[in-house]
Amino acid sequence: MARSNTRELILETSLILFNTLGEPNVTTNLIAEETCISPGNLYYHFNSKQEIVLELFKRFAVQFEPIVDIPLTAAMDAEDLWFQLHISFELKGHYRFLYRNLTDITARIPDLGKAFKGLFFRERQAAANLLTSLEENGVVSIQKSEKDLLLNNLMLALIYWISFAELFNQRGSGESDVQVKAIAGVMQMVMPYMRKRERQEFARLSAAYLEHSN
Repeated sequence: MARSNTRELILETSLILFNTLGEPNVTTNLIAEETCISPGNLYYHFNSKQEIVLELFKRFAVQFEPIVDIPLTAAMDAEDLWFQLHISFELKGHYRFLYRNLTDITARIPDLGKAFKGLFFRERQAAANLLTSLEENGVVSIQKSEKDLLLNNLMLALIYWISFAELFNQRGSGESDVQVKAIAGVMQMVMPYMRKRERQEFARLSAAYLEHSN
């Protein structure tokens, strides 16, 4: 097997194992066994499990980049907001091991903690830009003091929805219906600040997506 193919297989296998068993419960020996290679071959490509985790985070961050790249001038409506959240939650669900035990994994891997802080800052700024866009388009009306609190609450949901979902749902956050319900929960935070027409549109979208997910 070519070196590049072996490296890809290690990463793909690791992601599946991390998501299924939990990253702390997965050893490099198990990854090697599931990849059908020797531990020595694995260490040829990655010196440690931490290196595998960091490489998977890099891939997640690259895919997440367009999601947080929301300019202040973006024109957004309720359906755009739902679509943006759907992409974000789907991607986080795909790399859910990163969020499942966030405090633990960032404490054990300091470089990951620094990278996550940078990502969270950008995600919060993207959410702020999105709210500003909705304000300028007349979709929402919100006071500055309320906006700051709303942003904090949104970030709590965006960061910790996977831990919450897996605590109360045995199927886990990789399920599309779980993601849809989490998205609906985030939208509910914004809904009180929407105009009547947009609230009605949101209610229609929520009902359609939730019905489809059941």
